[in-house]
Amino acid sequence: MNSTSKNENRIVPYKMLLDAMETTYELVEKILPETGIPSLRIGLEEMITVVRRDIEKAREGVPIVGYHFAFQADYLKCFDCVPICIEGVSYFLGTLLMNGVEKYYDIIGNWGHPFHTCSAQKGAMGMSLENLYHFDAMITPTAPCDSTCASYPFFKFEKNIPLIIADMPFLHDEKSYKYYGEQLKLSLHSLGEVIGQEPDFDKMRKALEVENEVSKLRMELFDLIKAVPSPIENIFNPISAAATIIISGTPENISFYRRILDIAKSRYKNKEHHGGEEKIRSIWPYMLTFFDISLCEWLDRKMGMSVLFDIFNYNLSDPVDTKTDIDSLFYGMARKAMGWPMIKQSTEFYYPFLDDC
Repeated sequence: MNSTSKNENRIVPYKMLLDAMETTYELVEKILPETGIPSLRIGLEEMITVVRRDIEKAREGVPIVGYHFAFQADYLKCFDCVPICIEGVSYFLGTLLMNGVEKYYDIIGNWGHPFHTCSAQKGAMGMSLENLYHFDAMITPTAPCDSTCASYPFFKFEKNIPLIIADMPFLHDEKSYKYYGEQLKLSLHSLGEVIGQEPDFDKMRKALEVENEVSKLRMELFDLIKAVPSPIENIFNPISAAATIIISGTPENISFYRRILDIAKSRYKNKEHHGGEEKIRSIWPYMLTFFDISLCEWLDRKMGMSVLFDIFNYNLSDPVDTKTDIDSLFYGMARKAMGWPMIKQSTEFYYPFLDDC
């Protein structure tokens, strides 16, 4: 096996994800009309571009860094690496494939991993036991919950993957934001030592500025969602969650939201609803059914139920200050991270749910 193929085979599940996305996109193009589920078509277009680019970088031999979704991918833009979200790849394979990643859940279950831990890591854990992943390092915060954090030592002790942990405080206050900002900085320096690179924080600033622009577009979009009927289709919710994981900090994320916003503005102007008639407006304070996102379309068209938002896409935050100094930069990163979906809900009990509603 040549070195290019060997390098590429370090992230076989990511190649599986690309195949699944390309196949789904081909079906969308051949079966659906031009106006059919545009967020699915647009999201796949933008994500396929980024995943192809990442796989090409893997072929070149750059480090593969596994990360918890609570450690934002744009924070890893300070390195020349391929960031792979441990939770995201498994969930989106489960979304796009008929049998999902159940095989790998069975593998890690039969290995003896406790059944009561979070399901989100189990796909990647089973894939690692099958040697489909070869990470150079992994990074995670101590969040959002114990049943998630308890799974990450598996990668260190069973697969001998260097594991960097950023300690996230429980309380949400100024002292905590400063502390976690320091933890982010320390963890990125530690990751750099493992993969043999010095973190380039200027490069990271550019990715954060991209996400600042995305936040503005998202805010404008959510203003339109207040309208009756809602101008976005339900499938936007899981697709935007995937975009947050896969194309964070890239120009493709800006393009995704601009294109969705244009469609939403047109529907708003013409009082159009994707499913024909909006009869029910709902919010889902926790997760959608990722194992079958066709439910979103069924709710739109058969029940006339709009899902205005769920836990993953209602992640509005203040812009990160990229213009002042390094301390201000990491303070803003910490504040954004501690308000991330699932994290704020897991550390502050039910108050964030009430605030979002």
